[in-house]
Amino acid sequence: MTMALNRFSAIRLAAGLALGWATSSAVLTWGFVLLKASWPEYALANPDKSYTLPMLFVRLLIFSSMIVATSGVATLVSGNKHTPWIVGILIFAISIPPHIYPGYVWNDYPAWYHIAYLLSIVPIAVAGGRTALHVSLAGSYGISAAQHDDEDRRGIAG
Repeated sequence: MTMALNRFSAIRLAAGLALGWATSSAVLTWGFVLLKASWPEYALANPDKSYTLPMLFVRLLIFSSMIVATSGVATLVSGNKHTPWIVGILIFAISIPPHIYPGYVWNDYPAWYHIAYLLSIVPIAVAGGRTALHVSLAGSYGISAAQHDDEDRRGIAG
């Protein structure tokens, strides 16, 4: 029984990560399509990456939204309270090479932009995943999010 439960938990985690990855692609794609369509100056600045400060902040907001959505979906599917950490670490690991290696995107943006993005990934992923889990549990049990801090007692795999 325990082995079957562990296998099921592993399958749920893998499915959560896969659906989270699909979510990240959708959020980034649609976020930037909408940004270009709604902000003509951004669309003009995009080819040569001559973004203004507000444009850079909006880009960070889109990436932050992607992280929250990815972590939230992965956590809800997996049902595992550790999933937000896994998602955050994975996104961070994938983001490091292009953001710190000259020749990728390092030269396209100011150093503060890379630092802000990289240092925010894990905290945003953890907050997004935990919030999704708390909201889901609160809805499932008809309780407030503050009333269900003991996730293990309520059956969340950990």
